[in-house]
Parts: sequence; structure tokens; C-alpha cells
Amino acid sequence: MSSNPPPIEPTPLTALDRFWLETTRGAVKESISSIEEAAKQLIAITTLASTIYFAAVSFSDIKAGLMQLDNVALWGFAIIFAVPIALWLASLWFSILVFKPEIYNTNLDSPDLARETYESIAAYKHKQLQRAYFFLAVGFAPLIVNILVYLIAVPVNK
Repeated sequence: MSSNPPPIEPTPLTALDRFWLETTRGAVKESISSIEEAAKQLIAITTLASTIYFAAVSFSDIKAGLMQLDNVALWGFAIIFAVPIALWLASLWFSILVFKPEIYNTNLDSPDLARETYESIAAYKHKQLQRAYFFLAVGFAPLIVNILVYLIAVPVNK
């Protein structure tokens, strides 16, 4: 003899329940546009950081100081000073990938497939944005090293 559990009676939604459901629905609808807005801001920040760094290196007397070194040391310092730019270019690349158009096959008559497609798009954009943030942040570590190298190891041009 099997006994079925009694049916669960639905509880009425409170005003707070309805608020949170509506807030979450709105967040889901806006998730892709908020990721894209964050990518735009990241592009601006990365571009500004790269420009300031490049200008600082270009207008400093670092090149004259490095020319006093032998070729091996010169190439070593050149690579060290190029690392932040390379990392920030990677950040820009991943930020731009957030906007790269893709073709997604879905069936708009199937809510499950439509949801899966939307989640796939959001996940792809989020992954690229996270990579962009990573490379931007990592680019500041060699920047600090470069400042120390510049202050300590680069010979002064006399």
C-alpha cells in the first residue's frame, strides 16, 4: 500500500515576494546590457592607462639611460617595459569580444531553448569581461615593478 504525500498548498505571494521576483526579472533582462556597459567602461579605463603609461615612457629620459647598456640588458629592459602594454592590449581584446556578433540558433517558440540561448549569450559575454578585468588588473603588477626598475636600475644619462 503506497501513500502519496499530501499536495503542497501554494502560499500566496507577499508584496515583498513580488518585489524580489520583479527585481530579479529586471536584472535578468538587463544582464547583457550591463555587461556591455561594463566592457565599454573597461575599454575606456584600459585605453587611458595605456596612453598615460606610453606617454610617461616616451617623455622620460629612460631611452637615453637604456642606451648605455649592452644589447642583452637593453632587450631585457625593453621587454620588461612592454609587459604592461601587452597585458592591457589583451584586456582590450577581451573587452572588444564582448561586442563581437555571433549567430545563435534558437527556437523562439520554445521557452526552454530561448532561455538556454539567452543564458549562453550572457555567459559568453561575462566570461570575456572577466578575462578583460583580469588582464587589466594583472597589468598593474609589472607597472609597479617597472617603476621600481626605473628608479633603481636604469642608469642616469649624464
